[in-house]
Amino acid sequence: MSEKTAYWGFPIRNELHEEARETAERIHRGDAGAKRLSGDAANIVIQLTDHGLESYYQRPTEIVPLSGGMQKTADSGIKAVMSAIRMVIRQFFSKRSEDELRELSTYLESMLWVHPETGEAHLVFTIDADLHRRATDLIAQTRNDSNPENYIGDVIDTLCEVVELSIHHYYHQPTNKVAMGGVTKKSADMGISTAEKGIRRLLDKLLRSLKHEQLVELSHHLESLIHDESRAS
Repeated sequence: MSEKTAYWGFPIRNELHEEARETAERIHRGDAGAKRLSGDAANIVIQLTDHGLESYYQRPTEIVPLSGGMQKTADSGIKAVMSAIRMVIRQFFSKRSEDELRELSTYLESMLWVHPETGEAHLVFTIDADLHRRATDLIAQTRNDSNPENYIGDVIDTLCEVVELSIHHYYHQPTNKVAMGGVTKKSADMGISTAEKGIRRLLDKLLRSLKHEQLVELSHHLESLIHDESRAS
């Protein structure tokens, strides 16, 4: 008997996948000092973040272009956010001990996944069967129902749930595995919370303004981020 494990995640270059694996192995072996390994780990995470930006922002705005003014504003905002994220990543890893690096590398390895059929590398996290079912059902409804008012609220709620899960896996899980100063952690948590609220507002505003044809185009991209894999039980 077999059952399926469902994942949400984006593709990454196969070369980056291998580099991430090799870096994790070097961290486990302790091939270099903590400072060198911290720098290597930060570089990997920054590259993964850039791939995430491609899947979560750049590709969707290519599929459903924003108006000129909104696109310029959004691009400027994303550029500033990404610069800040890269700086935070470097600062975060610069303060990690070898034991913390090993724990973080184990966590990263658990998110590296290769599609069993295409061989394409991804960064993923698991989603439960209910969310997987709701997401796939909504994608099908989007394509079959020409009246977005019948389902757009559910689409927004489901995507906001994915955003919450993403923040849990990309931020809360790794930061909870290491020691961070109370003030630093509180400040970082507040920044993440503010960003999450902003994303929710943006999703609501943008998706409600899309036509059915645009939502159908976007659904194909979202479908490409959902994966499942059969496993023996």
